[in-house]
Amino acid sequence: MGADSPPTSLTLLNQLQRPHNGAAWERFVSLYAPLLRGWARARARDAASADDLVQTVFLKLQTALPKYRREDGKAFRSWLWTVTQNAARDFARGRATGALPTAEGLTDVIDDTPPDFDELEHRRFVVNRALALVRPEISAQTWAAFAGVMLHNRPAAEVAAELGVTANAVFLAQNRVLARLRREVDGLLD
Repeated sequence: MGADSPPTSLTLLNQLQRPHNGAAWERFVSLYAPLLRGWARARARDAASADDLVQTVFLKLQTALPKYRREDGKAFRSWLWTVTQNAARDFARGRATGALPTAEGLTDVIDDTPPDFDELEHRRFVVNRALALVRPEISAQTWAAFAGVMLHNRPAAEVAAELGVTANAVFLAQNRVLARLRREVDGLLD
């Protein structure tokens, strides 16, 4: 089982705070677009308005993420929700620079209450998205060992026998993938 490490040891959040990091930005968009789209759909009357709102949020995040500093007691998810709500308000008002063609598709009243999406659901969402993103970086055998133990709850000895490796190799594979996953979501989960 070969080394499965990302090209840099910096966390995604740290990478986003560096200027002009297109790869980190693409990664972040891949990770969070479905969540933002869900939040936007709850605010918009139609899919086009929701898509426009998501684009507006990502534009705001391009300038906000490099300045982001975690505050004590405030989760990244809460900060992201606040940015999204502010963008929705701006979007609904049509801003002084002129309304977007589909701005009328947003509901008139913006609910400040975070969605019924608790911390556990957020963690599951981010981890599942991150797993899907890191999967192509992991060798087939390392992934099979990790998935067998962590995703399918099978005993390491059973997975090892199936893969023709030692149980220790399975544990090492599990740890490699978990370490890569931790780097991917560091700072995004609280």
